[in-house]
Amino acid sequence: MTLGLAAPLVLLTAGLVALPVLAHMARQTPRERRAFGAMLLLERVVKRLRRRRRVKDPWLLLLRALAMLLVAVAVAGPVLSYPGGIPEFGGSGRVVLVLDRSLSMQLVDGGGTLLQRARAEAKEALVGLPAGALVGLVVFDGEATRLTASMTADHGRVDGLIDSVQPSGGTSELRRALVEARRLLAGEPGEVLLFSDQAGPRMVAEARAEISLLVGAGNTVIPFPIRGDPPRNIAITRAVYGDGLEGGQVTVRLVNYGPDPLEVSCEVVLPDGATIPIFVDVPPMGETEDRITVPTEAEGGVGRVSCDDPDLGADDQRFFHLPRVGASRVLVIDGDPGDTPTRSEVYFLERALAPWGGARTGLTLDVASTVGLESLDAEQHRVVFLANVSDPRAYGPRLVEFVRSGGNLVISGGDNVTAERYNAALEGVLPAPLRAPKSLADRSEDGIPLSLPDTRVPLFAPFSAGGRAGFGRIRGNRVLTFDDYAETESVATLLSWDNGLPALVERRIGEGRVVVWSGTFDLGWGNLPLQAAFMPMMQRLVSYLGAEAGVAAARVDAVVGERVSLPLPELAVEPIVLGPEGVPVRSRVDGSRLLFIPEAPGAYALAMEDGPVIAWTAVNTDPVESDVRSYEDVARVAREIDPDLLQRRVDLGRPAMGLGLLLLLLQVLLSLRGGAP
Repeated sequence: MTLGLAAPLVLLTAGLVALPVLAHMARQTPRERRAFGAMLLLERVVKRLRRRRRVKDPWLLLLRALAMLLVAVAVAGPVLSYPGGIPEFGGSGRVVLVLDRSLSMQLVDGGGTLLQRARAEAKEALVGLPAGALVGLVVFDGEATRLTASMTADHGRVDGLIDSVQPSGGTSELRRALVEARRLLAGEPGEVLLFSDQAGPRMVAEARAEISLLVGAGNTVIPFPIRGDPPRNIAITRAVYGDGLEGGQVTVRLVNYGPDPLEVSCEVVLPDGATIPIFVDVPPMGETEDRITVPTEAEGGVGRVSCDDPDLGADDQRFFHLPRVGASRVLVIDGDPGDTPTRSEVYFLERALAPWGGARTGLTLDVASTVGLESLDAEQHRVVFLANVSDPRAYGPRLVEFVRSGGNLVISGGDNVTAERYNAALEGVLPAPLRAPKSLADRSEDGIPLSLPDTRVPLFAPFSAGGRAGFGRIRGNRVLTFDDYAETESVATLLSWDNGLPALVERRIGEGRVVVWSGTFDLGWGNLPLQAAFMPMMQRLVSYLGAEAGVAAARVDAVVGERVSLPLPELAVEPIVLGPEGVPVRSRVDGSRLLFIPEAPGAYALAMEDGPVIAWTAVNTDPVESDVRSYEDVARVAREIDPDLLQRRVDLGRPAMGLGLLLLLLQVLLSLRGGAP
């Protein structure tokens, strides 16, 4: 608050206040006359002279002095300036309305949202503009958009555009909005009216430079604060899955931006639809964490945490990645335990399929002898490996029924494998009848290499961006062979050896599959387990067959309104992005990456049509946007740049003159009433 004077030198006339004092000190005519003798005169002369020099009527003197002083001050033109209020606007003839539609503007206050209030105030400001004023409209969240391509005098059209502004879950990029406002003004002076809650620790701070550019160019930035009273919000700022008891734990963090302590009802929803209710106590202006135990078996995908909050519902849910827990089980039937690790198929399979040794890698490996096939169940085990099993005939009908029920069977070679026994046990589900193993040592001392896979085959599609060359270093010196067979829709050769012999052959039977690897999963018939391609090949194989391996699908976290970039293998068919409702969202391919911008929180899946999910994306709102408190004010920033901006000015000259004249009149009345000179 400051006090200024239009004519400071006029204050010199305030010295005239001495005139009433001199008048009161001047000789006054005695009020009473009495006869007295000569001796009385000599006795009273000193007292009388003393009384004549005493000031009479002090209140009347004070009124006259104040009246003279107020008149002098009034002529000097005092003006009182202080910040606050909304100054007049529209005089420049060029006005840009800037409307905030970010997530925090969905805060409910007084029966409506802040965005509804902002739209109403923007329309009211538009009505108050002169008829010929040019108007522009900018809306912003994480991006800024000019709803009017240029300044327009069509106020009715702008009014309709204001009504069309809808909320979003994006952040508050005020800086970008002011850039668009400056472009609309095109270098000419004007006024920018900002309708926003100005919430969050970074919104106004990041826009300081742009406010400076606008003010420096002769523009005025006038904020219309739209805030809750007081602002309240409960937000979920973190949800992440990790190790813990049973099937692991989901850690949830809640923040209370309101002034009152609350008990919040929340719910954890797993990808398979299972729900876990919880209640969380959150302190005022504070945060708390809670941990929720996941069952020992749970489907993998994207889970969700949701909480009840009547103030701002847009940030009351948070999505998190959950690998398959327990339920994705692979059964390995060990036909030859081996006397050393290098002579054991199970040793290498365990390290390829479950390298971290826990269920929370997305896959549980069960190892058993052939007796384990007695309890075979397609609902429990998605994939069964027959690793160098000598005689499956005792369990042949059970294995055939397992495949026909949608199960997946992987058969590998080895010294124990007898073609006749397999043909008898699995007749009707094998890709082709097996023949006796064949030695390839005569072709090369180290055997023959594996041909590079065709990445157009869905099983090997992820290797097109890298890793494909590693298959060429795999060599075999002994392999199973097959009777001649024809490629059909249900029978396909997925990999071949360099001499043309089949290496990996698949047969589809309804929802089930039988895959035969003509080599071994140990070092008995080749070097496969020692090659870098072994682990990704095995993990991709079980994922392809319906069981989730630890790194089967990529997991990506993203923010609403920000571009998501996913690595994309070179595929014959472009994959699609499915949104939270299972509906494809707009995306585009840029080189080896697929790009899309999520407009709402939720689980987004990158997948081939009728194929497995290549990547999961958990999209959430920006936690910073949940902070509905105001840290900095646009008006204060503008005044720091130009102290004369956004000031309320009160002219004190007229009130001072009026009060001075009133005091003069009052002193006249008092002097007449009391007989004072």
